[in-house]
Amino acid sequence: MGGLRSVRVFLLGDVQRPGAFVVSSLSTMTNALLVGGGIKEIGSLRNIQLKRKGQVVATLDLYDLLLKGDTSNDARIQPGDVIFVPPVGPRVSLGGAVLRPAGYELKGAEVLSEIIELAGGLGARGHAEWIRLERLGPEGRPLVRNLNLSESGDYPIAGGDVVSVPMASVRIDNVVSLVGAVERAGDYEWREGIVLRDLLQDSESLNPEADRSYGLIRREGADGRIAFHHFSPAGFFGEVETEANFKLNPRDVVILLDRKDSRKRSESLQPLLRELSLQSSPSKGVKLVSISGLVHFPGTYPLSQGMTVSTLLGAAGGLKDAAYASAAELTRMNVTGGKLAKVEHLVIESLSSLEANASLDFNLQPYDSLNVKPIPAWREKEVVEVTGEVLFPGAYPIKSGETISQVIQRAGGLSKQAYPEGAIFTRASLRAKEDRQRQRLIVQLESDIANLALKSPSQQDAFQAQSVASGLLSRLKSTESVGRLVIDLAGLLSGKTDRSIEARGGDRLFVPRIPYEVSVVGEVQFPTSHLHEKKFDMEDYIKRSGGYTANADKSRVFTVQANGAVLAKGGSGWFSAASGGGRIMPGDVIVAPIDVKQTQLLENITNATQIIYQLAVAAAAVNSF
Repeated sequence: MGGLRSVRVFLLGDVQRPGAFVVSSLSTMTNALLVGGGIKEIGSLRNIQLKRKGQVVATLDLYDLLLKGDTSNDARIQPGDVIFVPPVGPRVSLGGAVLRPAGYELKGAEVLSEIIELAGGLGARGHAEWIRLERLGPEGRPLVRNLNLSESGDYPIAGGDVVSVPMASVRIDNVVSLVGAVERAGDYEWREGIVLRDLLQDSESLNPEADRSYGLIRREGADGRIAFHHFSPAGFFGEVETEANFKLNPRDVVILLDRKDSRKRSESLQPLLRELSLQSSPSKGVKLVSISGLVHFPGTYPLSQGMTVSTLLGAAGGLKDAAYASAAELTRMNVTGGKLAKVEHLVIESLSSLEANASLDFNLQPYDSLNVKPIPAWREKEVVEVTGEVLFPGAYPIKSGETISQVIQRAGGLSKQAYPEGAIFTRASLRAKEDRQRQRLIVQLESDIANLALKSPSQQDAFQAQSVASGLLSRLKSTESVGRLVIDLAGLLSGKTDRSIEARGGDRLFVPRIPYEVSVVGEVQFPTSHLHEKKFDMEDYIKRSGGYTANADKSRVFTVQANGAVLAKGGSGWFSAASGGGRIMPGDVIVAPIDVKQTQLLENITNATQIIYQLAVAAAAVNSF
């Protein structure tokens, strides 16, 4: 048991807790250092001294223990021993693509290979040929040197050096890429003699959405400038064609465009166009061409090697059915001596004969712009919908100049139950116009409501006007535009009116059945509908609805006829008569408006009320028949 006694040792120097410590007699230098909390950051790891009776009896290099697992120099301590940790010696900073980037203490005359070995060697992507070493020169300024590990592994390293091992280049040279509307997009190994057919072996290589008439190959030159080549994928499937045997270079990118989604097509082209724009030069222009007019994909395209007019048409997806193929116009800009630009227009006589006539299918130049015109008097298919009481309701394609009366005749004319006086005719352009007018009123009313409290003479007036205006604003926002046009259908069909209405695409005509009711809405006691009586006037129907409420404006009562026309009670009211006579007819709607107190909002409220009633009553009439 005497051999297991405790001994007293001293830890001095750059340790965390210097002093005297009692440890086991079997302890070594490292055991004692752990008891003292370890070594400070400024303490040496490579020159730890064990002193006995004033003499250094052992020296410990912790790098041997930590990096190699060597404990041969970890001497056993005796009573009264002193473990001294001196300040750290010269250090070198090693970073980059090594396994253990850090700062390392130099022990003697280390060389480059030994320092990298301390860091565990190069990483998997470390590049040993361009190691960067930074060292302070004689004048105190940093100097840089590039070293090759295989040739300069014995280069001496000094304290304060900064060594950086670069990563290997991420640029892959032996690769060709396939992108776009293809089944197996990605990078493929380039090998000597690889051709386009090796990537696109058959039509199954393409997506169903791929453009089979036009593809691009992006090629990067030795000077970094890019150029483009075009090809037709459908032209070489199943056959040995020149384009199929197009030899690919390293880093070529084969691009297949989408023929259905114009957004995806544009996303594929935009990066290529930006690249070309960045390599412009004075007087030479950018290798871009454009096409407009009646083609499927108008826009700007890269000017590829040998690109002709027919190639540009193929890139744009070909001509539409309304294209005027007998002639087209090419606008070209020529720069003379880099000082003067001259624009000229070239006429291409026949787009359909380009392949047969090489003189027409000439090569394009930068900034060329091809315009494909429409066939004169061509109109896209326009349809008028006729429903209700006609013999053959349905949608009817129309020709230029055709009238509504002619469309009704094509529909077989009116049935015996038809009520032409209540015909509802709507037009898309009027619906859009009503939407714009409604949006303007919404903006104006919102502004007036916000400023009402400041402009109103009293708080009560402001509250009342604001309440009315807010209600109208809410109805304006929730009401849908109808686009109704008041027509005298009976007069049009009988020839009593001289004015004819030309039919337009999107028009809708609804001919209702003969109605038997008259509706009363607004400020009456019981808003409802009544059977039509020839001898009744407006006041009789209002009396049948219980008479006016206290909020009714009796002087501004008006009637919305079944055909949409509005008849006012007086000549100076909000609305003027849209047609003659004041007799109440079946299908008419009598409106008793609210008595709005005169405020600064009256003008806007009046306009808003007019639009609301026109839209709401028209929509109600459509739903009622």
